[in-house]
Amino acid sequence: MHWRAALPAIVMVLAPLGPSVPAYAVVGVPGLNGCPPYGDLHICSGEIASWDGSPLDVDLTLPQRSTGDRHPLIVMLHGFANNKHEWESISDQGDIDDVDSMHDKWHWNNHWFAEHGFYVLTYTARGFLDQGKTRDDEPNTPPGAPFGSYTGLGTPGTVHLKSRDYEIKDTEWLAAMVAAAYPDLDPNEVAVSGGSYGGGESWTLASQATWHSAHDQNPGLPVLQLQVAVPHYPWTDLAYSLAPNGHKGPFDETIYSSSQGSPTTDLGEENPVGVVKYSYATGFFVEGIANGFFETTPENLPAWYADAVVAGDPYDGGSPNTDRDNFMRDLRHGLTELRGAFYQDETWAPQVGNREVAIFSISGWTDELFPPVEAFRQCSYLKALDPLWPVELAVGDVGHPLAQNPPSQWHHLNDRAWGFLKQQINGSHRKETTVSSMPTICGTEAGEPTQRLTGRTPEALSNGMLTVNYSTAGTLVNRIPPSFPAVDPRDPDNLGTDPAFGSALLHLPDCRPSIAPAVIPTDRYTGYSAPLTMPRIYVGLGFTRVSYTLTGANTATLNARVWDVAPDGTALLMTRGAYRIEGNATPAAYDPLPSGTVDVPLFGNQWTIATGHRIRLDLTQVDYPTFLASNSLGAVLTFPNAQLVLPTREATEMTIAGA
Repeated sequence: MHWRAALPAIVMVLAPLGPSVPAYAVVGVPGLNGCPPYGDLHICSGEIASWDGSPLDVDLTLPQRSTGDRHPLIVMLHGFANNKHEWESISDQGDIDDVDSMHDKWHWNNHWFAEHGFYVLTYTARGFLDQGKTRDDEPNTPPGAPFGSYTGLGTPGTVHLKSRDYEIKDTEWLAAMVAAAYPDLDPNEVAVSGGSYGGGESWTLASQATWHSAHDQNPGLPVLQLQVAVPHYPWTDLAYSLAPNGHKGPFDETIYSSSQGSPTTDLGEENPVGVVKYSYATGFFVEGIANGFFETTPENLPAWYADAVVAGDPYDGGSPNTDRDNFMRDLRHGLTELRGAFYQDETWAPQVGNREVAIFSISGWTDELFPPVEAFRQCSYLKALDPLWPVELAVGDVGHPLAQNPPSQWHHLNDRAWGFLKQQINGSHRKETTVSSMPTICGTEAGEPTQRLTGRTPEALSNGMLTVNYSTAGTLVNRIPPSFPAVDPRDPDNLGTDPAFGSALLHLPDCRPSIAPAVIPTDRYTGYSAPLTMPRIYVGLGFTRVSYTLTGANTATLNARVWDVAPDGTALLMTRGAYRIEGNATPAAYDPLPSGTVDVPLFGNQWTIATGHRIRLDLTQVDYPTFLASNSLGAVLTFPNAQLVLPTREATEMTIAGA
């Protein structure tokens, strides 16, 4: 499984071009070893020292002949533990013939952009190794040397997790080096795109309309103007994406902007630390150890994993200035202000009244790593700064697992992204934009693009509401989960619905059916709605409301799973969510104790619930290995009933009973 995420760019210096290079490419950047042909492409490869001397493995694809006298630049950023080859292909079709790929490279790769006159910069991000091509359609450009064998290029770089102080500067430095070397490259026409990790960096780079860090360090390098960013399945708040707390965003008090803090905070302290996505966090850490080298100074990334993911809660409530308190302060700051686009208010705000970077962001309803709220919160913030900010969002059944990634959806999404980029690359400009959505259809992709819904905002995708009132009382007890990969006899859907381990190791299908026993487990709350008397299109986020009493601890996790149950009893997972009930007093009292009411926000979906189908709601304190269980063993959550609220496309308010 590819844990798609991308670390930004590299400083690249290109070698003099050989006779096989197109005639218009008359200058090179010292350091790349020629630009041989790969099919109808010419790609320059080599290892280049970045702004701090870290050697980076670079490919530069030259624009094809007869594509004009001036050429834009696009930087394409790979995923976590991947390499420079990820967005490379020898055809416009990209990875469409590879059954194990996401199919998102169709008309979105170095061949496509070179064919349309772009210089295309791809590279292996600092801290990672390049093991060479991984797909048949990738050009077999030479990989960089393994760590320890570099000579004369400085100390090998380490993984900083998309820090604005390292990887962001890498990308800007490298882009400036290329622009300085090629006089036919227009420094005012720059675009950036990437998936997952690269998507997160694309958003952060978009907060800087003018790239001047390389020029500031070396006045001989040009200042570049970023016009367009196209993030694929990205994050904007790394803290919330890896550990959703479920609390409403302090920015506008809605679940559509749920975050670790407001955009203006530098510390990320306004909401409690969330519920860690254990299987994904562990998978990333293992892949990082296997394929790269983590930073340990000044920020100790392995310690972040050990002290937050392995050690678990409590995170807040300790004495001020203790080692634990200082650690959590650094962690909050590191995963928000230093690594989240949402917190770059110092560079977003100055774009208003000047030139605003145009953004086309693609997210997945069924992506349980970086769900759509990551783009929703950022869009809401930018539209609050300027209602005509050129930011457009598209959501579908794409991205990380549990997404099916149907080719038809990616064809449609990439066509729209390409049209958007062409409109904005010559100079980004304000415009009215939309949020569009395509459905999740298990086992088929028939008619998906024709079922696209649009709205002016994420909330406007829906016009009505479907409410289920489950009348049964519940009691949830926190208990020790089994060790992976054992199936939990008390709730086998825990492992059966896990997106990371379930997909990468167990090869479970993307559309997950319930494997729960006929008898409902005693420490899981399960309610069924009455059958629907007419179909409803669930589109948007939605939430579960619970009025609780908590005893035995002052913190607890509340996890929700929502299922579509057919008349024959088959249950398919529609969405899920998590919330941390946190009553500790540092830095603030987040939730009332011993009792209160919480709304658990869901990841969301576009899903048609057919007539005669029922909606099942599961509530647990333990949903392992997807979420890290709390250390507050013995915590007891009791509630008299539960309510599920799903936004619908239909402009009606429907309420049905549940038991």
